[in-house]
Amino acid sequence: MASILKLVFLFSLISSLFAAPLRFRPRDAPAPAVEPVALKLSAQRDSFDFDLAVTLVLPNSTIQALQTVPASCAAYPSECTSGYQAVNITYDDCGDAWTVCRCNTANMTMDTVVERLGRVPVGLRRYVATVLVSPDVETHAYTLTSGDIHMFGDPQVDTWVHEAAHAYDWASGTPFSGSAEWAEAIGNDTCVPDTYATTSAGEDFAQMTVMKIFSMIHNNSLPSGWSLDCMSHQMQYMNNLLLFNKDDLFGNTCSIVPSDLFSRHAAAPSVIPTRVEPNYAAPPQTSSLVPVVNGAQNIVDSSSKKDNAASSLYYRGEKRVALFMGGSVIGWLLS
Repeated sequence: MASILKLVFLFSLISSLFAAPLRFRPRDAPAPAVEPVALKLSAQRDSFDFDLAVTLVLPNSTIQALQTVPASCAAYPSECTSGYQAVNITYDDCGDAWTVCRCNTANMTMDTVVERLGRVPVGLRRYVATVLVSPDVETHAYTLTSGDIHMFGDPQVDTWVHEAAHAYDWASGTPFSGSAEWAEAIGNDTCVPDTYATTSAGEDFAQMTVMKIFSMIHNNSLPSGWSLDCMSHQMQYMNNLLLFNKDDLFGNTCSIVPSDLFSRHAAAPSVIPTRVEPNYAAPPQTSSLVPVVNGAQNIVDSSSKKDNAASSLYYRGEKRVALFMGGSVIGWLLS
């Protein structure tokens, strides 16, 4: 009889494992993600040493305090022990507001948060969901597949653009950085922009987004010290994405037609603001210019980010727990 019960239990256990993934993670941890695979390409530079803030337009904005902290922020008490201040920020280029939860002891003031989020070009900013801002002596950030961005310390505008690129990458649920075309582009090149871009295909995508935007602002040129030659296929992939044209990326509205259905802010402002798009001279350098494709103009961050590092830790923890439980059950079945 005991042998029959063990067989029934074993069948039920195997069925349940195939029906749903086994997941164990801390309550306040980001959802586990696939463990990143490092890229075997050389980095052109150790980190980014240019500043996008001085070249990106800052829209006007209004702030409305929220009476309660959204659940998407309250779910992370370990990131802010002093409590969040929640607000809705409405920029003049969009009819939809961005929700920001700032920890009362955060390094960045609310004014700084409003400015840095606002400088993210509207075509990219519209993919950002809720932003959580927390204190830390070290600057880092991570973005969830939901589009929620968690900022720590004092990240500069380059980091905000990088994290917004993650939100854009995952907006459809099928990331660009996981596509065969992106893998092929990486495989056909010999370098990536910086050391952090070697972390994974996803981090490379976000860093290439920063480079692309810099290029679009600076007359199709890369920053001084960077060369297009060794990463031309990655840049060509960026050129082919619909987002990267000046009318949409730097336009005066988040209501872009036709919509891709995955942006999180798409309501047109009541009055379309008049604004001059950014355009600066190319920096002095010897590298090739980014080509113009289909008539559209073309085209971080030295901080330590946790986009995949945290998720990888939890993912490895799941496997360890599963192996431990599996060994215990097998021992009982053989007893």
